[in-house]
Amino acid sequence: MAIREVIDIKHDQLIGGPEIPILLKNVTLTAGTAMKRGTLMTVTGTAAVATAKAAVANAILSCDVDDKATVATVYVSGRFHREYLIAASEDTVDAHEEELRNAGIFLTSVH
Repeated sequence: MAIREVIDIKHDQLIGGPEIPILLKNVTLTAGTAMKRGTLMTVTGTAAVATAKAAVANAILSCDVDDKATVATVYVSGRFHREYLIAASEDTVDAHEEELRNAGIFLTSVH
């Protein structure tokens, strides 16, 4: 077990500021779906799926995952730019703002 781990995350303006502590959690995925960093996620216990329309979002995917991935890391708290978040088709990030806030994820805007 490493004492220090380096995670390679490109600066893409997803993170909106240091005011809220950024916490991460490893979750189990069902292989078969590639997802991009910033995708809204629904985490139940240690399992996660991309948030479907009308489902409750409570995390954000921290790195891109391919269709073979079975484990991913998600943000479970922090401050994020809404313009860089990804919602399901026919859904919006704004529709999930209150439930994200209740989970410790706060949204801000680039403008």
